[in-house]
Amino acid sequence: MNFNNNWKGRVICLFFVLVVIAGCKTENGAHQNKVAGNALGTTYHITYLGNEIDSMLQKIDSIVYAVNHGLSTYQKNSLITCYNTNSNEIWDNPEEAKHFENDMQHLVEMVSLSKTIANETGGAFDPSAAQLFQLYDEAKREGVVMDEAQVYELLKHQGMQNVQFDEEGYPYKLDSLVQLNFNAIAKGYLVDIIADYLIEKGAVDFMVEVGGELRVKGSNAEGKSWQVGINVPLLQARPDDFFKILELENVSLATSGNYQNFYVVDGRLIGHTLDPRNGKPIISNLKSASVLHDYCAVADAYATACMVMGLEESTKIIEQNKSLSAYFIYEEEGELKGVFVE
Repeated sequence: MNFNNNWKGRVICLFFVLVVIAGCKTENGAHQNKVAGNALGTTYHITYLGNEIDSMLQKIDSIVYAVNHGLSTYQKNSLITCYNTNSNEIWDNPEEAKHFENDMQHLVEMVSLSKTIANETGGAFDPSAAQLFQLYDEAKREGVVMDEAQVYELLKHQGMQNVQFDEEGYPYKLDSLVQLNFNAIAKGYLVDIIADYLIEKGAVDFMVEVGGELRVKGSNAEGKSWQVGINVPLLQARPDDFFKILELENVSLATSGNYQNFYVVDGRLIGHTLDPRNGKPIISNLKSASVLHDYCAVADAYATACMVMGLEESTKIIEQNKSLSAYFIYEEEGELKGVFVE
């Protein structure tokens, strides 16, 4: 899977509302198929035109299982859990060992891509800050501010430069205390794997969406570009309140926001986005970052990085990278505004 294709320069048209999915037969006679389910703690929806793909649901379930078995930090028997705990004990079990090659493929791809994006964003995207993210989650559950001494200590043991590849191409640690968490890129990665499967099966018109991150190819059931809404970044907004509608063809879109999931300690607002470069939660005027790229994994990671970097720094990063475009929603003098950057 090559994540370096160029998307910049293609036209995005903005239209008024409509998002995905209709019936079985379209007006022009094309057959529309729809598959939905659960994955990575969220949901997925797939719409594709043409002949029905045999055993589609079972295949998607097997893809989700494989990604979880390789990359889920919530599974004790996953490869990444073993990697984080510096253990290979589980691979002595033949039932687990049979997954090793496939699991390692996922881990290698995620480490390789993450190292690139971490470098390009100056560490604003950093899966090696797994323990820092965990500390934040614990503080949020307890309704307290993260302990500065703990943050300082954890910052010593992160950085994707501490993960290298050996002669066999397997990732190893220069610091045994480093741990990885790919939650900020995994949904996009799963979208890409499913999309590649659809292409392999001959699908030319489809939309794949996992937890709001998506990839489209070709046209929708009306023979037009896929129309996708970007939500209004306000807590009181309804799911169908869209700030902007994008019309997309042959591209991926991932959105990250900083207007939900914050918490308050002694009247102090603690932001949802954590800056892995210094361990501090962020609240900024950038409320939503929607990033476009050929591959959803790349868009997913950059959307997270943009929320860390803020509007000004993110704008510079997007303008400098010819493979990226973005739509930012930001607050200025109490008013929400949007800007397209390429």
